[in-house]
Amino acid sequence: MTEACIINIDKNLPIALQTQIVGAIEYGIMAGTYRHDVALPSVRALSKQLGVAQLTVSHAYQTLKSMGLIETIAGKGTYVVRNRQEMAHEDQVSQLHQRFQQLLQDAARLGLSESFFIGALNQMQAAAPPPIALRMAMVGNSNRINRSYIDSICEVLGNQQPIDTYTFREFAELAADKLASYQFWLTIPHCIPRLRQRIDPQTPVFAPYLIPAEDTRTRLAQLSADASVLLVSRYQAFLPAMLEGVKTFAPHIGQIAVAALEDEGLTAALASHKTIIYSTGCHSHLQPLLPASRIVFEYRHTPEPRYLREILRPAWHHYCQHLALQGENNENQ
Repeated sequence: MTEACIINIDKNLPIALQTQIVGAIEYGIMAGTYRHDVALPSVRALSKQLGVAQLTVSHAYQTLKSMGLIETIAGKGTYVVRNRQEMAHEDQVSQLHQRFQQLLQDAARLGLSESFFIGALNQMQAAAPPPIALRMAMVGNSNRINRSYIDSICEVLGNQQPIDTYTFREFAELAADKLASYQFWLTIPHCIPRLRQRIDPQTPVFAPYLIPAEDTRTRLAQLSADASVLLVSRYQAFLPAMLEGVKTFAPHIGQIAVAALEDEGLTAALASHKTIIYSTGCHSHLQPLLPASRIVFEYRHTPEPRYLREILRPAWHHYCQHLALQGENNENQ
């Protein structure tokens, strides 16, 4: 049974309502809100929930469908398009969790505590690393941010696994033979369809869910209640989701203003606020405009640890083993 999905917009923002709806759902995909087959509201239901015209919601949904992010299943509803390669590994891990819960219950019936399993694990040798590394690459908006994501990913996969990095522009310019040389791709969740346009359907593409980085959450919590805050994003569509995230981790702050890099009043807005929080990709544009004596920090994201442990690592290990098996078969032929 699917759960209801809550989508928020802010009619006080200087951003088209249709753009806000698209941005909110994109951010939900990026953050993993829809990982468990959560149904999106119907056009009529969301129109009523948000107090906007049905045509506005319909156009937003059509935009998301054209991006390959959502689909409508006749007789069922509208859903986010899930990565089937990802789902297969997520289902296997979920089954392991269920089997382990059963083991815990069986142990309890025998009077054994959880320490029984800890002792058994300590007696076992660590699992051997995959015999070979894959040719992997990460595609995102910025190579600087890609590398920070890769650092977190390699902490889980192991530093023996190299991962190249490309911006979306660089990816679009890669020659076909270079594209085909990679065996495993990483990207941002709502950008999987962009990669699929150029990558063989059988080649795995995984996208870790992204959550606000610990440093970002800490700095938000430390802001004073009367802080004069301005959020700046490179893209207007991201501002509603960014605002929602800031409110989540800094609910004590009162008025929060927003602006996009393209806004004509950006310079005046920067001058009139003491705290500037900017999204990734804005710093080089903002630096010449920032007044002195401002609190300025980046609203950064990091890959969700649970995704890395329970989805990405099992999938990566599976493809490493598959590649090794192929190599053995070729040698025996």
